Amino acid sequence: MTFPRRLVTVLIGLLLVGSIGYFGYLGWEGSNQLVHPPEPNRDCRTPAVLGWEYEAINYDRTTDEVMLAREANPSECSAQGVEPGNDVAADDGIRIAGWWIPAATPTPRDGPTVVLVHGYGDNKSGMLENALFLHDRWNLVLFDLRNSGQSTGDETTQGTDEQRDLEAILNWVELNLHPERLAVFGQSMGGHTSVNVVARDPRVDALILDSTHDRLSSAMTARIRNAGYPFGEAGYLAIALGTWLRTGANVLAADPIEAINDMGERPVLIVHGSADRDAPTEGATRMFKTAVEAGVPVELQLCPGADHGASNEVCADEYGSWLNDFLERALGG
Repeated sequence: MTFPRRLVTVLIGLLLVGSIGYFGYLGWEGSNQLVHPPEPNRDCRTPAVLGWEYEAINYDRTTDEVMLAREANPSECSAQGVEPGNDVAADDGIRIAGWWIPAATPTPRDGPTVVLVHGYGDNKSGMLENALFLHDRWNLVLFDLRNSGQSTGDETTQGTDEQRDLEAILNWVELNLHPERLAVFGQSMGGHTSVNVVARDPRVDALILDSTHDRLSSAMTARIRNAGYPFGEAGYLAIALGTWLRTGANVLAADPIEAINDMGERPVLIVHGSADRDAPTEGATRMFKTAVEAGVPVELQLCPGADHGASNEVCADEYGSWLNDFLERALGG
């Protein structure tokens, strides 16, 4: 049976129109969600809620008490507190808010310090659950990336422009704390941000990556699939193009697997869930192998059954040991 040429032409035309419409929609809506997280973490708890001492970075701490007094549920706040001042700002003008939290065990102000970098849609309050595993031994710095928490900005770029924010907070750390040893902990998008900054910043002695993709394309493909949409292997390009049109940022330009090659002799710990649906575990394995081949001292810890960002819950007993044993080796001396 043969189809008339005209019918074939019509079918091809419909297929092209449908494809353009589908990928156009995917690119526009997907990029909108990438740039504007639809369900940002509304947690506004401070370290004081956990009974910890802390100093506010780039804003007046007394406003925290006012904020918490008006919130019935500090895990679901109506607002994220006052905007930060001008003392800590990225080189494009984004103003950053954060906390310095001294270790529970008496530690000098310039003692070993860990900077924690949150992921997509999260904020510094959300990172307190990770800080719980570190607070006993290490001075900590938590902060909000742009378009998150108290920090300014209205666009998220999946670790591209966020690198400017981490650079700004590291400058603050150097000027105000002068830590003898320094590590950075990045989760998911925060890991994407962190490895790109740390790879070129010799001030940082060690790096921890939790639930971090090897390439943004693989994470975007997985998330398209998880949302029930087909053709994610091509759809991520439409989303990346849409993001570039919205923000001017090429979110595919700085993949973690490329940056990790430049860590040199500085140690890296990769922690990943074996059931991670958003950043497939194969990516963590590829990144580990790439680091080994580049001569980077790297460790990989897989948490059986953990989904994205859940290793600290699923492997709670092991998680603290993974982090602290690594940091003792990397920073303890």
